Amino acid sequence: MVFSKGTGTVDTAAHTASIRWTGSFTSVFYGGLTYWSATDPTLTVNADGTGTLTATASGYGADMNDPGKWVPLPATTITLAKLSNVEVGSAGFTVTPDYLGTSVSVPSGTTGQPAKSGSNQAFWGSFPQDFVDFQQSTGQSSYWFTSGGARDAAKPATPLTVSYSTEGTDPSDPPSSEGEQTITATVPERAGEFTWTIDAGDRAVTLTDAVNKGAYLQSTGDLGPVKVTDTRTGAPAWSVSGQVGDFTGALPGKYLGWTPTVLTHGAGAQPGTSVTPGIDGGNGLTTSATLGSATAGHTKGTGTLGATLDLRLPTTTDPGTYTTTLTLTALS
Repeated sequence: MVFSKGTGTVDTAAHTASIRWTGSFTSVFYGGLTYWSATDPTLTVNADGTGTLTATASGYGADMNDPGKWVPLPATTITLAKLSNVEVGSAGFTVTPDYLGTSVSVPSGTTGQPAKSGSNQAFWGSFPQDFVDFQQSTGQSSYWFTSGGARDAAKPATPLTVSYSTEGTDPSDPPSSEGEQTITATVPERAGEFTWTIDAGDRAVTLTDAVNKGAYLQSTGDLGPVKVTDTRTGAPAWSVSGQVGDFTGALPGKYLGWTPTVLTHGAGAQPGTSVTPGIDGGNGLTTSATLGSATAGHTKGTGTLGATLDLRLPTTTDPGTYTTTLTLTALS
């Protein structure tokens, strides 16, 4: 993440700094099943070389044990990073936030931090306590500290770079108003990533009222857009598939089919094959079907997948409202 055009003060003689940026970023995991945002980060560096990077956090409460939980979280100030041994230079500094060797406490009954051992000491640690406390609500708590999982070695913080310049240092230059500074913060580019999310404010899809077509009742609608981003080196193949269960009221899910489409091109996205509703035979979408995919070596970028939903029911179907759940799965 890169923030620019921050404002504040830097005192190289006192080894202190106070810088604030305007803007936000969002961290999205598992296709949008859990995410949070940070707004208006503020950097403070003290004379002893310690410092903090804070921001206003917001998002939605989620629980991997309860997929139906989705609760707006109140905005709260959290510490994105604690810093040590910061050397405030005339043009900026680079420092790795504290993580290694940092312990954290979590509520009883949640995934905790195992003891440091010979097998994990090289990467054992945690993000700041109040940061982890906030992530308890988002459902991401154990993602941000050593938890005994297979990805623990990937969790330690990476370097933070802050650079800045000062205007009006030449007496012949016109003075800047209030001694303005241009401050740029840069985080080094990573190797790229593959992410996907349901790009819709409402995850509920309501089909049209069923219309009698003679041989069957038909109801249609559009799947919420699915955004896929792939910036990985080598651009390996990927696919997103969907599958439904039976509707409430013992209505078979096989009656639902779809016609996939690519709404915006990018990341090599290609639509999957149409699936015919199973009213006259076949399993419809109760068998996993490809919504979209890309072959290895595709172009990097972002694409958006969609689909027209087609529900065809027997004419003897009882009046009522029926609901099912479509489960999307990404492979790469």
